[in-house]
Amino acid sequence: MTKITFEQAKAAYVHRFTMEHVPRWASSPTSDGKFYAPRYRTDREWYDNTKFPSHNFARYCDSINESWPLGRWLDKPFTGEK
Repeated sequence: MTKITFEQAKAAYVHRFTMEHVPRWASSPTSDGKFYAPRYRTDREWYDNTKFPSHNFARYCDSINESWPLGRWLDKPFTGEK
């Protein structure tokens, strides 16, 4: 399998959390009342720092080098508004 394209990756990995893409789960607080923060500023930054599986059956990818543009935790959910 050739490397997944940027557009294919965005369509396949809908749970990524960037400042450009906010998944539904990001609106729920953690058990201590904090909220997760975006791991990357842009979807392109996420793509460039993600190792995708070499076969079509894997459900997960491995994102590395998170930049945490807003810090790791937030007091309220990030909605995508800047």
